[in-house]
Amino acid sequence: MPALPRQLTSSPAEDDHDALLRRLRELGELRREGVLTEAEFTMAKQAVLKRM
Repeated sequence: MPALPRQLTSSPAEDDHDALLRRLRELGELRREGVLTEAEFTMAKQAVLKRM
């Protein structure tokens, strides 16, 4: 089954927004798992939010 053209599925802005939300969730999971410290999480989160 062929994929739908991008303009019929979502806009680039929606894709960017979804990608940023996914990244924030990933960062939260890394913090909960102890991979990132609170300071590292805060810095990474701020970097992601600046891109919005």
